[in-house]
Amino acid sequence: MPESVIVVAVAGLLAGLGVAMPLGPIGVLILRESITGGFRSGAAAAVGVALVDLGYCTAAVVAGAALAPVLRGLGDWPAVASGAVLIGLGLVQLRRADRPVPTNPGELPRHWITARFVALTAINPATLLYFFALASAVTMQAVNPATPVVFVVAAGLASLAWQLGLAAVGAGIGAAVSPTFTRRLAWVASMLVVVLGIGVIVSALLLP
Repeated sequence: MPESVIVVAVAGLLAGLGVAMPLGPIGVLILRESITGGFRSGAAAAVGVALVDLGYCTAAVVAGAALAPVLRGLGDWPAVASGAVLIGLGLVQLRRADRPVPTNPGELPRHWITARFVALTAINPATLLYFFALASAVTMQAVNPATPVVFVVAAGLASLAWQLGLAAVGAGIGAAVSPTFTRRLAWVASMLVVVLGIGVIVSALLLP
């Protein structure tokens, strides 16, 4: 493999980890999903998040930095909308926090979990801008036709690996504690999502 492609592969891995590693509301929700539903449910959520990261990275490589000014031109409203959705989601999760933990997580509709996390991740414009900023530099310097593909695949795999790690951690917590404590953790996670949503809106409207 040419050295330039190896460098791009490493850049893609770092890009995927860079967008996945900060424990934001989506990471908290993956932990909650796996704590209450087991690893398979958490893995379904992880796949949904990684699919969006892969899609955004692909779009960024294809379109370059052309759409970044358009998203910035929308001002604070994409962030406000994202915050409102997070608050709503956290409130819904709070209503469900005291429900009994499913006794057979394997029967849960995991495809719906994946679809829900695809939708939740897709509303975050910061992820798209992040990949645009990185991918534009990669595509401008690419001399090998395979370079953009390598970057996209590496970023997607890195994101998936990290999200699956979160799912494994959540499943371990859920297996080690009592159902009552699990429900309390779910309540705390839901409250954190609400607080994060409020923080997103406050940051968008009040901070320069």
